[in-house]
Amino acid sequence: MKEILRKLLPYLCFVALFLLLFALSPYFLTFANLSTVARQTAFINIIAIGMTLVIISGGVDLSVGS
Repeated sequence: MKEILRKLLPYLCFVALFLLLFALSPYFLTFANLSTVARQTAFINIIAIGMTLVIISGGVDLSVGS
């Protein structure tokens, strides 16, 4: 049981944070806020997807950071 809880803890914390922000701010789940967050993270998400594909394929290239 401890191992399952340890694996689920990050997801449970994320859901708890989401619910807390939803309860405290009336602007959290608005279309404007969600589209702003999506727009601001799009560049990082595209890079992360590309790096994930490189790592999965086994061609790990550490020179990207430099």
